[in-house]
Amino acid sequence: MSLFSKRAGKLTAYRITRIGLCAAILFVAQVALAFIPNGELVSLLTIVFTLSFGAEAFIVVTIFSILEGLLYGFGLWVVSYLYVWPILVAATLLLKPLFKEDFIMWAVTSAAFGLIFGSLFAIAYIPVSPSYALTYWLSGLLWDAWHGTANGIIMLILGKPVYTICKRIKREITD
Repeated sequence: MSLFSKRAGKLTAYRITRIGLCAAILFVAQVALAFIPNGELVSLLTIVFTLSFGAEAFIVVTIFSILEGLLYGFGLWVVSYLYVWPILVAATLLLKPLFKEDFIMWAVTSAAFGLIFGSLFAIAYIPVSPSYALTYWLSGLLWDAWHGTANGIIMLILGKPVYTICKRIKREITD
């Protein structure tokens, strides 16, 4: 069911709870692994939640971004989060008909997202200073390489099992 379908306007207690739990899981996963530079589960979970629950993931990543701002303080980086994670949701929705449940392709997608994360993040800095945005992006290329590699490996290992759990939850508890 699409978030934008006729029925989507009906936010049942189940859907509200699912959205809140998914956002909380993203938040806890990010905070728990914050000590690992660019090693994160947010990309994996965002892709899996989008595959499992469709466009609801836009709400999930928005809540996640706001929670991050509440914990770490609101800065320009929160603006980046508010568009970077929805880009991953949109890309997943667009690629889902092609890739279906092929987690090798989702690993490639997650790796590519990690590789371009810094460039997407730097976009928010362009109005402040285009040269700073470019410098920010270029200085982080090595981190982006690590981010992409870690994302791909994490998706290869955990993607299918986490997706299977989400599918089972969706099947057993329907709205």
